Amino acid sequence: MKFIDQVNIEIIAGKGGDGIISFRHEHRVEKGGPFGGDGGDGGDVYFQGDSGMNTLLPIYVLKHIRGNDGQNGMTKNMYGARGKDIVVKVPFGTLVYEGNKLICDVIDDQKYLICKGGKGGRGNTKFKSSSNPAPKICENGLPGEKKQVKLELKVMADIGLVGLPSSGKSTILKLLSNAKPKIADYPFTTLVPQLGLVKYKDKSFVIADLPGLIKGAAQGKGLGIRFLKHIERCRVIAFIIDFGDENKNPINDFEILKKELKNFNENLLNKSFLIIANKKDLSNFDLNYNKFIDKYKDLDIIKICALDFNDLEILKSKLYSLYQSTKEVVIEKEPEEVYIKLEDDFVITKVYEGMYEISGKEIEKVYLRNPLNTYDNILRFNKKIKDMGIWKALIDKGICPGDTVRILDYQFIWEEE
Repeated sequence: MKFIDQVNIEIIAGKGGDGIISFRHEHRVEKGGPFGGDGGDGGDVYFQGDSGMNTLLPIYVLKHIRGNDGQNGMTKNMYGARGKDIVVKVPFGTLVYEGNKLICDVIDDQKYLICKGGKGGRGNTKFKSSSNPAPKICENGLPGEKKQVKLELKVMADIGLVGLPSSGKSTILKLLSNAKPKIADYPFTTLVPQLGLVKYKDKSFVIADLPGLIKGAAQGKGLGIRFLKHIERCRVIAFIIDFGDENKNPINDFEILKKELKNFNENLLNKSFLIIANKKDLSNFDLNYNKFIDKYKDLDIIKICALDFNDLEILKSKLYSLYQSTKEVVIEKEPEEVYIKLEDDFVITKVYEGMYEISGKEIEKVYLRNPLNTYDNILRFNKKIKDMGIWKALIDKGICPGDTVRILDYQFIWEEE
């Protein structure tokens, strides 16, 4: 399956169902009264972590996600059904952004609310009162929340294998786990993170082979920062370094790897880590190893030959022990943008002489909520916008009888009271 770790997508929750105007009409039942039921709420949209996924490809092909609408109210005071919630499965480690604001971080299999469905409208039964026993008033359901979001995947693994190209990461992953990475005698055979499940006695842990780093990776060279971000989600880092090649310098290689991690996120060097000195079967290994331990006396180093079964079992034991001793996964969240956004209840714009437009979050909500399909509903709508101060604001703007006022797609002619 193609590896996709970043997706932009539109999400719209379900619209609330409309309330209805209905009256009871039964034989021998005088003055039956209002009988219209409420609309059901729109369905919510959730994300839920799925440990069996490691790509955002299923979301990428969707392009947009839409929730289920609530059912309209019915006669006999029957409520409309609530729209069924949509639960979208995403890989563990998925971050969800709206603009620059992090709205959720999917790190487990609980459901994360992304967009809430619109509230259902009330039927005319709810507007019955002693002064109005037969109301011809109802409400529309409100639209569900709509968001343009960016999903970014940072692979979550217990152990992350980090090294320069051709250091043996893919070979070790294949031999330790059930993964089948591409292996070849040239750099950058691993182009996407590869996950594998390692069995150790009656336990298991997840290991990830991350694409090879080169000098300047934190500035975008090679495979660049696209895959450095995945290292943030690993509990333990295992540096795999080639000690057997006479043309390589393990000390220099280790310093390059540390520098790139630090340049990307200096907190990465605070994670637990192990150095795997690979290719001990080659003649140049001992010389390089002795130079390395002279410089780094206190580091945790293990010597292996990836082709030696006994070495791999010792490595499994070492990795599992290190994984177990690191009790908590440190989740590196990106800074959340903190801001206060002030929304006007309404804004009046004079489009041209004789035409005024009213916009704003609150007035649009009032308009969408109140269907202008009966005289009673129109009176109720007029009272609401008058109570909001819109009438006075229009007069202050200099509106005259006969001028046109527009709210979204509705227009009406201004008349004096």
